Amino acid sequence: MTKYNMRIISCLLLFLIVFSSCKSKRNFVKANSDVLKKISAKKIIKKHTALNFDAKTLDAKLKVGYADYRNDKRNKINFTVHLRILKDSVIWMRGSKIISAFRVKITPESFSYYSLIDKKYFEGDFSLLEKILGTKVTFNQVQDLLLGESVLDLKKQKFISQVDDLVYKLTPKEQHELYRIFFLFDPNNFTLKKQLLKTDKNKTVLDIDYKSYRLIEKQLVPKKIMINVSQPEHYTTITIDFKSVTLNKQISTPYKIPSSYKPIKL
Repeated sequence: MTKYNMRIISCLLLFLIVFSSCKSKRNFVKANSDVLKKISAKKIIKKHTALNFDAKTLDAKLKVGYADYRNDKRNKINFTVHLRILKDSVIWMRGSKIISAFRVKITPESFSYYSLIDKKYFEGDFSLLEKILGTKVTFNQVQDLLLGESVLDLKKQKFISQVDDLVYKLTPKEQHELYRIFFLFDPNNFTLKKQLLKTDKNKTVLDIDYKSYRLIEKQLVPKKIMINVSQPEHYTTITIDFKSVTLNKQISTPYKIPSSYKPIKL
């Protein structure tokens, strides 16, 4: 169980490997189903960043499906996750499959995980994840991924805007030498629809697809996220369904690793 839990958590962070370097909101404009007028990248970025999550807390119940296809074999697991986010401070998760299975606590300085089934744990900073993923990982990037915001600061680069299959697409004017990155936005409300990364060296495609959002207390939050990681002879899919979401309520993040648990060797 520990192996799959850590693999799932790593896959949720895989998209972040390319990034070392969303108030009076929601003026919805119905896009024409046949013709979508091209607008500037600057305007797309301005409208998207106006949607930035500004609630103080999020408390959500998630249904997570994980499937891994490798060498004609499939590993599949489904479980529930209780997610709590204290904006810019703590990301806390409790995973269950019939019984409580694991807990995760992430802060800007630390990453910690333990399995109640295997009675093992990991506790430290982001250095291990950075070693696994091969680049810098930050708390804000993980938070942005879960909240439907771009994990790249769009204001710090120059982009080319296009209309692609009735959505707005942003492409960096200068792509990285190791990968190509693309962002797709809903023309009706400028929420992020997709974050897409393609690498030529190992032929990896990382696709984070925000299938739908819900409006809660004037805040747009993801309702369903699909993460696909495609490599030669290897394909991973993670589906995250936000079954319920509550904002701005007082939350707690109880977390204590039992003294009898053993450290995870990865």
